[in-house]
Amino acid sequence: MGSGLRHKVPAGLLDAAFNSLGTFAVGVAAAQLLDATLLGVYAVFFTSYQLGLVLPMFLIYLPAEVKAVAREVPTRLLILRDSLRFGLGAAFASLASIGLATLVVWNQADRGDLLAFALTAMPPILLMPAQAHIRRMFHIAGRSWRAASISGVQLLASVAGIGVLVAAGVPDVWVPFGGFSIAAVVSLVYAVVLAAAALRSRPGAVRLAELVQSGRWLLVTGIVPSAAAFAVAALISHLASTEALGYAEGARLVAQPMMVLGVGLNASLGPRSMEAAHRRDRADARRVARVFVVIIGIAMLAYLVIAGGDWVWNPLARLIPQAYEVGGLAALTIVASALAGMVLANQRELYGGGYEKRLALIEAMAYAFGIAVASGAAFLQSFARPLSLASSNVWRAVHYQKVLGQMYQEPPASVAEATAAVIGDAQENTDL
Repeated sequence: MGSGLRHKVPAGLLDAAFNSLGTFAVGVAAAQLLDATLLGVYAVFFTSYQLGLVLPMFLIYLPAEVKAVAREVPTRLLILRDSLRFGLGAAFASLASIGLATLVVWNQADRGDLLAFALTAMPPILLMPAQAHIRRMFHIAGRSWRAASISGVQLLASVAGIGVLVAAGVPDVWVPFGGFSIAAVVSLVYAVVLAAAALRSRPGAVRLAELVQSGRWLLVTGIVPSAAAFAVAALISHLASTEALGYAEGARLVAQPMMVLGVGLNASLGPRSMEAAHRRDRADARRVARVFVVIIGIAMLAYLVIAGGDWVWNPLARLIPQAYEVGGLAALTIVASALAGMVLANQRELYGGGYEKRLALIEAMAYAFGIAVASGAAFLQSFARPLSLASSNVWRAVHYQKVLGQMYQEPPASVAEATAAVIGDAQENTDL
């Protein structure tokens, strides 16, 4: 890697790590305070939170970021005042995802527990897309360390918020998302303070009609993985049990460092993959893809030794015991999560090459394949979740290569097509 990449990688990895650790702390609190059945209910609401991120993120914030990329670097942050105003309005419609989660588990938990999950999941759905947008805008404006500091505040606020709620004797079911709500408020306020100069700019940098027009296609593309994750959780909870989903959720938490690594590399190296694809420089694109595979592969093998089983040296076996109730579940989930990170470089190549529509079709088919695998949850039980994830990513890897072979025989993509690749940055929030 060149000196420019060596400078960018630490900030990107740190941002992804802090962001993930904030949600990881919430998950650990859920695993410590809730039994396997309630943890399964929590998993359904968490996937509904991820689904709720999609509307403001892909309809408003991502199109705004595409427009920001086309501006001179010193003026990119000036769109924040308009984009935040439009995005926060759209976020209210996302609360419908909480209603979907409530319907899915209506007969699988007490009404009081459902109310607690529903009410405490609302603030993150409303506020976290805005916070993530500001972070991505700092990356786009070349101020990645500010983005990392926002994620750091989110992590600290998550841990402190959970601690305060537990010390105050709040009922356990209110704590996980309650701590997340505190983190959402505190980190967004901090992000707004950092962006205060840009937010004082005059309105009119972007128009709502323009964002919605360009965001419609991005919304279709963005909703597929989140809707698929929600569908998989719903299938497991009904065809197996919420207890089986709780074990799978524990394993997802254990495997989260693999996702963090993939997202961090994607934030740092993804732009180079897009630029190489835009130039049709296959050799450079392959070099970046090899970095993903080698780094994630080595990390996966090392992490399997540390956390793949209920070893005496594995601290996660005590923090998240649900992950190890089913033998081999944690290890398989680690492998599946690593595969998800390995394909990100090829995904970015297709974005950068102007192949968004072909990519959208591949993504839709991949996640449909994963949902089909999860439909065997009555037999697969907790393994339905990692097998669904793994099968989706094997499908993606195979079909990415087929399309990339065609793409590199064509002339470079237009600038307009290439800038639409900003959509890939949003995956850090829905994946983690």
